[in-house]
Amino acid sequence: MALCPHCESRITDVVIQDATIAGFGSPQWHGITYACPNCQKVLSVAIDPVALKNDVVHEFVDAVQTILRRHFTT
Repeated sequence: MALCPHCESRITDVVIQDATIAGFGSPQWHGITYACPNCQKVLSVAIDPVALKNDVVHEFVDAVQTILRRHFTT
């Protein structure tokens, strides 16, 4: 059984909210926070896996389109 380290209530689900993750000289990342549903204190912060997947797919599609444009326009 998981307990909140702040309020010690039993945790069966968490509250997820958007966050921006940034550091010195690094790009900003789409992030999420996981919070206790009882006391609302943050339990963890992570890079948003859905946003990361979407960013990778978009960059890949853009790269492929650029290659195809170069190949078919010359």
